[in-house]
Amino acid sequence: MTKIGIFCFAGLSTSVLVRKMQEYAVEKELDCVIDAYPQSEVADRAPGPDVVLLGPQIKYYQKRIEGIYATLGVKVMVVSNVDFGRMDGKKS
Repeated sequence: MTKIGIFCFAGLSTSVLVRKMQEYAVEKELDCVIDAYPQSEVADRAPGPDVVLLGPQIKYYQKRIEGIYATLGVKVMVVSNVDFGRMDGKKS
């Protein structure tokens, strides 16, 4: 099972995206768990997620967050503004 953590300022705006991603995962029968967290919990959640996604509003924290997760072999990526704005669970 793949664990995906999505971080944003408070974990609220990403909750809609998480729901859309979960719907897509069920549709495609993907074995994953997707959760949203506030950026203040980035360090507290490590180790944990196998993949870390960042909401575009915190993309300027990417280098710091990569530093936390790099030693764990976890990829950190930023969700594009367009995909986030559309709450596109498939592309995210």
